[in-house]
Amino acid sequence: MSCKARKETAMRIADAQWIPSTPHQTWDALMDPAVLQKCLPGCVKVERRTPTEYGLSLHASVGGVEAGYEGEVLLSELNPPHSCSLAFEGKSQTACLAIGTAQITLTPKDEGTRLAYTVAAMAGGTLSQLGEPVLMKAGGKLVEKFFGAFIDYMAKQPRTAPPPEPEEPEHGLASSRWSWLAVAVVVLAILGYHTLYK
Repeated sequence: MSCKARKETAMRIADAQWIPSTPHQTWDALMDPAVLQKCLPGCVKVERRTPTEYGLSLHASVGGVEAGYEGEVLLSELNPPHSCSLAFEGKSQTACLAIGTAQITLTPKDEGTRLAYTVAAMAGGTLSQLGEPVLMKAGGKLVEKFFGAFIDYMAKQPRTAPPPEPEEPEHGLASSRWSWLAVAVVVLAILGYHTLYK
C-alpha cells in the first residue's frame, strides 16, 4: 500500500529543558550542523544549505520499525538568540513520511538557559500504523536522548560574553533616510501639483 493510502497519525510534544550555557551560546550551538550531527540520535549527516535551510540524514528505530530518513528543516521567524520557528519533513522508502512544525524559545534562567519547545508532527505510512501512544513514547525517547547529549556538550563549553547589542537607531527625521525619502516625495508632489495645475 502506498504512503498516501495509509492513515496519518498526529502527535504533539511540549516541554522545556534547562541548558547549562548562555542563551547566545545555546542559540549558536542549535544552529551549528556539527553540533546537531553530534547530538541527534542516529544522525548520519547534517548540512546547512542556506542560512535558513538544513538537510539531514538519519537512521532511527521507532516502535521496532527501523528506517533511514532523508529530511529537510526550514527556519523562519528568526529572532536570535531568543526564538525561532521551523518546519521539517522526513522521508523514508519503508516508513514513508513524517512532517511537522516546532517553536523554540530561549530565555535566561539560573545562570543558564531555559529552552522551551512545542513540536507538532504527523506520521504517515508504516509509522502511522504504530498508533499515537507508541509514536509519543518513541518521540519522547528521541527528544530525551538529544537533550541529554546536547546538555552534556554545552556543559563542557567555556562561557563567552554575549555579542554587543545592535545600536538602536536614533529617532527623528535627521537619522532616517526613509523619513527623508518620505519628505522628499511629499515635497516633489506639492511642487509638481503647483507647477502643473497652478
